[in-house]
Amino acid sequence: MVLNRVAVKVAAVALLISFPFLIISCKSKKETEQEKPVLKVLQIQGVTIPVYLETVGQAEGIPTVEIRARVQGYLQNWSFEEGSIVKKGQHLFTIEQDNYINDVNYATADLESKQAAWEKAKLDVARLKPLLATNAISQNDYDVAVTTEKQTRAAVQSGEANLADAKLNLSYTTITSPITGCIGKVQVNPGNLVGRGESTLLTTVSAVDPMYVNFQVNENDYLRLKRYVDDHHFSFAEAQQTFKVFLTLADKIPYKTPGKIDFVDRSINTQTGTIAMRAVFDNPDELIKPGNFATVDIVFMERENAVVIPQSAITQIQGKNFVFLVNNENKVNRVPVVPGRAIGNKIVITQGLKPGDKILLEGFQKFQEGMMIQPNIVKDTVSAPKQ
Repeated sequence: MVLNRVAVKVAAVALLISFPFLIISCKSKKETEQEKPVLKVLQIQGVTIPVYLETVGQAEGIPTVEIRARVQGYLQNWSFEEGSIVKKGQHLFTIEQDNYINDVNYATADLESKQAAWEKAKLDVARLKPLLATNAISQNDYDVAVTTEKQTRAAVQSGEANLADAKLNLSYTTITSPITGCIGKVQVNPGNLVGRGESTLLTTVSAVDPMYVNFQVNENDYLRLKRYVDDHHFSFAEAQQTFKVFLTLADKIPYKTPGKIDFVDRSINTQTGTIAMRAVFDNPDELIKPGNFATVDIVFMERENAVVIPQSAITQIQGKNFVFLVNNENKVNRVPVVPGRAIGNKIVITQGLKPGDKILLEGFQKFQEGMMIQPNIVKDTVSAPKQ
């Protein structure tokens, strides 16, 4: 009986001694769970994104026509608003016409005189020909008449050419637009002498719809395009119609209508290592002006299951790019990645990540290799970029 009481007391003492340690152990485990930081984690979804080449281009109105004075005279007036759209055949300028009207009148009178002489010469030949058959006139007299008829006929042709030339010069005094387009500033004011010894530039007209954009593509990018064409077994001419070309103007706003490639140069420029290309865009609102600089994107394929993450999830260390990968045990490890092109505030990752991976979005300053976290999964809102 005494032994039982002793055993009970010993057990009680042992329990009292071990109880604080049990409390400490449970508390330590609970504190450890609480010490794991709760951080935002993104689970990557694969998206389909367009693959394109990006370069810089400049707009050009084709055709662009210089309006010049082709005859000499004083500029009398112009009949358009500078910077406006003019139509093909619309009157633009008038050069004094008096001298050219006189030239037309003189050439007309001269032609009529020569035509009269030719008519007389033809009558003489017709009249003398029967007389020659009866030996009433000599052969020499007849030959003189035939020669005169030929000379007067040639004189008529010369007079006709002079009259046509005079009328042409008179027509040059009224200057019209050869194309429909946007007209520029007038370079010469009325009252000034133009066309003296040179064709004086009066203004310039550029077509605005459609608008053309010239750009250069480096040799490697051209080869990417060409190999894509060859892999898909269609001609480059067909590819020019297939590839979509998107334009982003200087204000960083994408142009609403895609264009198409309409020209590829015959050779690579050996000095720059680029090939010249051109795209054409509808421009009914005249938003694009000749000379505009813009970013040109040539979309030629789509990539499925591409990895796109926020740019803020990337950390640079000694010139290399890293992200913080969260494994199935919620341990964080730093892994290197290779970033591609940016899409707004996101970026394409070409190597280092795959769809389904989870990456850390915050708490980088607390990072330790193999640290444990409590992940707060945030929704991946990445979607395919829209052009």
